[in-house]
Amino acid sequence: MSDTTANRLTDQGVRFNVAVGFSQRECIVSQDALMYLSPGSDPDLDLVDIYHRHEDRIYRTAQRLLIAGAKESPLVLNSWAFR
Repeated sequence: MSDTTANRLTDQGVRFNVAVGFSQRECIVSQDALMYLSPGSDPDLDLVDIYHRHEDRIYRTAQRLLIAGAKESPLVLNSWAFR
């Protein structure tokens, strides 16, 4: 699982780390992705809270993309990654 102490809100969304092999990769789940994962949520809700509610799915999706060869740094997960 990601290091929850490293989760932080940015202008783009919530930044977190993912372990792939023996390294840590930095990722961001975008605000639109968080709203997609939590339809009907109040946009003024704390995005970090929404992140924590869906953390397992977000982490697995980021890990899958990194293992598949995504080179972007940080890897930005938009709503398309969860469709």
